[in-house]
Amino acid sequence: MDEYREKVRQLSMEKALAVAAYGESVAAYRYRTLAEKTASEVHKALFAEMADEEQAHHIQVQECARRHLTSTDFVLSKADKDLIIVGSRMLDLSDRVSFEQALKVITESEWLTGRFYATLHEITTQDEVKPLLKAMADECQVHAKRLENIPPLD
Repeated sequence: MDEYREKVRQLSMEKALAVAAYGESVAAYRYRTLAEKTASEVHKALFAEMADEEQAHHIQVQECARRHLTSTDFVLSKADKDLIIVGSRMLDLSDRVSFEQALKVITESEWLTGRFYATLHEITTQDEVKPLLKAMADECQVHAKRLENIPPLD
């Protein structure tokens, strides 16, 4: 078993969903910031749409946790957050090079988040959360591929 999978496996489902909710809120924040900082109307619309999707995911994960899980006796550590987010929550968007680096970091976060959800889906025995985990894993792959194929900045 690989090290990443083992780290995810050690999380309670409650903590895993808290990590997921954190990741979705960071993703929404990052996309919203990108939408606000880009001069390109094409990119602005794309990032705003993705921010809205991530905010909806955040709400879905929180609602799932509220409906199905009861324990919240924990604090998220940096190691927990690193299971789902690449780099700092705040991104440097001061110039074209930093903007492109931010896109790379966000794309890597989408792939990592997808792996997180897929791993949870694979290992969970809680049938009531499996559909959400599968849908979120698939959505992360869609976002990552979308980011890899966006047109370059003008």
